[in-house]
Amino acid sequence: MEKKRDQLNGFLSQTQAIYTHAQLLDSDMDKNEEGQLERLQELFGQRQETIEALADDFTGEWSEEEQAIIAEIQQTEIKLQPLMTKLHEQFSQQMNRLNQTRQASGKYAGAYRQSNAGGSFIDQRK
Repeated sequence: MEKKRDQLNGFLSQTQAIYTHAQLLDSDMDKNEEGQLERLQELFGQRQETIEALADDFTGEWSEEEQAIIAEIQQTEIKLQPLMTKLHEQFSQQMNRLNQTRQASGKYAGAYRQSNAGGSFIDQRK
């Protein structure tokens, strides 16, 4: 019984740590320091291990104290969800911009290469 409560307290503290770290992240990915997203991923990985341990030890009933901890976890999750959604959207947008830039620069690959066209310009766009 105490082991389960300790695991729930650990889960709560991990969720709060994720929330705190997510608040520190800037939605503009270029403004974040190196390693901040990796740290967030590590926190989620640690929390996943706790979830798996709780699932293995779950007996089907929660005490009132455990239910209070679960309610706190739920409240933190409610606050965390919009932050994570916004970060995900910003990250996706940045990846799309990078992909578009890569594709646009690839269309003109070799356009400035010397060709034997006798002085005429040939557009070598793909």
